Amino acid sequence: MNLLRPIQARLNNLPEKLPKRHLYGIVLLSTVTLTTAIMLPSAKNMLDKPVSISMPTSLSLPPVAAKTKVNNTEFYTLEHDDLGPVDAVDALDDIAAAEPEWQKYTVQNGDTLSTIFNGLGLPLATMYKLLDADKEKILDGLKPGQSLSLLIDPDNLLLEFKIKQDLLHTRIFTREGSGYNSQIITASSNWETRALAGVVDGSFYLSARDAGLSANQIQRVANLFQWRLNFARDLRQGDSFKVLVQNEFVKGQRTGKSELQAVELTNRGKTLYAFRHEDGKFYDNEGVSLERGFIRIPLERSSRISSSFNLNRKHPITGRIRPHKGTDFAVPTGTPVIAPSDGVVVKAIHHAYAGNYLVIRHGRQYTTRFLHLSKFLVKPGDRVKRGERIALSGNTGRSTGPHLHYEFHVNNRAVDAMQVKLPLAEGLSGEEKRTFLAKIAKYQQELAAPGA
Repeated sequence: MNLLRPIQARLNNLPEKLPKRHLYGIVLLSTVTLTTAIMLPSAKNMLDKPVSISMPTSLSLPPVAAKTKVNNTEFYTLEHDDLGPVDAVDALDDIAAAEPEWQKYTVQNGDTLSTIFNGLGLPLATMYKLLDADKEKILDGLKPGQSLSLLIDPDNLLLEFKIKQDLLHTRIFTREGSGYNSQIITASSNWETRALAGVVDGSFYLSARDAGLSANQIQRVANLFQWRLNFARDLRQGDSFKVLVQNEFVKGQRTGKSELQAVELTNRGKTLYAFRHEDGKFYDNEGVSLERGFIRIPLERSSRISSSFNLNRKHPITGRIRPHKGTDFAVPTGTPVIAPSDGVVVKAIHHAYAGNYLVIRHGRQYTTRFLHLSKFLVKPGDRVKRGERIALSGNTGRSTGPHLHYEFHVNNRAVDAMQVKLPLAEGLSGEEKRTFLAKIAKYQQELAAPGA
């Protein structure tokens, strides 16, 4: 009890009007101090043997602290401080570090293969090996937006390189020995059929475009009926058309490839048909070919005639009466020239007057000539197909300006290519015709479907 005397003395010296709450606090604090003093061992006892200290339950730490005893020392650690075995984590890191990693890159404006390799830290020696394997020169024409994928191992060795050429095609270069091999992967695609319809209001081109046809599809329709209908002169307001088009898709995205399947064109109450056959050619509803053996104009698009066939024409340079044995088309230099029919190239040379000129033989009876060309796209001995590009127009030789001079010869005699009666392509017959007629019944149902 002697220990309480100092406390009692202090209480006696407190102000008389001290608030009760202050008084209670002093008493509580004094009690804790006294309790602690009683619990503490003497200095002699502490030297003799280790002791453990027990804290009152009223002063225990919050439950988030974990209590651990080590000999005579107590310490507390917070949750989640234990990181677990170090060896296991290091082992996972080692495995991850040993795996090759794919890196994605999108080509930006101004990018070259060299700048891309430098940016990714790949050696230029690897780039040159990649270029050696690129026989198609795909990597020479990188375009902004193209997607590249590179598989690189921990030693900075390029194991695989992928470049997406378009929605359908991806070029893959794979490490093989000290070099690379190349292959093309084609994605699976699906074709969807769509029926389009419209009424001529103004020009056929504008009306067809408003109906959803592309410029190429409109030109194709015009070419199909070029022998039966003059689109500029014969079509009238109120004439109608229906077109069946197939579009190619890859994962829901259009590839840009499309094919006409069927066309129905009503002009002044008369309906004309064109249906695609398995051979890629078009026939009417009776199996008669819509294509002639020859294309009248050997250009991808119709062009203005600047000088017609005339055996009594005055030469524009010499002023003399000299026969003009061909038809001149006013086209810019570089305009694609196409083969008017299937044949074999027999000549592709330069002449002082004709410039670069090309000759194609079509069987035994027909020959075509093309003068003043800027570039040949075929060479003697090549077999060409109807509509295939064979040259680019130009202004070579004795010429007053860029144009194409086109000649058509029958039995080695020049005739007017714009007036000569051209041979028809063969129609369908027998079982092939019966199969085709059964197929066009399906086409006609799709053309008549709602929305067509």
